[in-house]
Amino acid sequence: MSDDQEPLTEVSPELDEKLAEQAILQQSLEEAQKKSADYYDQLLRLKAEFDNYRKRVEKEKVESRQWGKQDVLMPLLSLVDVFEQALAQAENAKDVKQLTVGLEFLHKNFSSFLKSQGLTTIDGVGKPFDPHMAEAVDQVEVDEDQVGQVLDEIQKGYSFNGRVIRPARVRVGVAKQPDKE
Repeated sequence: MSDDQEPLTEVSPELDEKLAEQAILQQSLEEAQKKSADYYDQLLRLKAEFDNYRKRVEKEKVESRQWGKQDVLMPLLSLVDVFEQALAQAENAKDVKQLTVGLEFLHKNFSSFLKSQGLTTIDGVGKPFDPHMAEAVDQVEVDEDQVGQVLDEIQKGYSFNGRVIRPARVRVGVAKQPDKE
């Protein structure tokens, strides 16, 4: 061996620096992989929690609808009682007047129940026709002052908590056509 050559056991400073850098990079990679595995585990847990949450909310929604139906059905039972009483009275009624009074009472109770639940009738007779609230099913020629107005109602319309659920079916006034002779 000559004096010019370094022994193989000695590591050059450049190689030593590269090895240290490689060790640091290896350690960083392992830490990043560990973090990645932790994040993936958290993601899987969150996904499972969200799926459980979604299922729970769906179940609660179904139960709420069922309880909501019960809240509506309970007052309807008292209306059924009134209806049965009206039927019993109708069998014993001596004249049509008694029957009419019973039907009016039943109608009044049922209407007040619907109103208490948020259902209201759409009243448009005598007002300008609104296509958002009513459906024109007939037109009648009228004087100038009634053109575009709702003349009468063929079928009642209803709104539920301010939202139209069934538009009224109405007759609307239109301008008279000149006579063709």
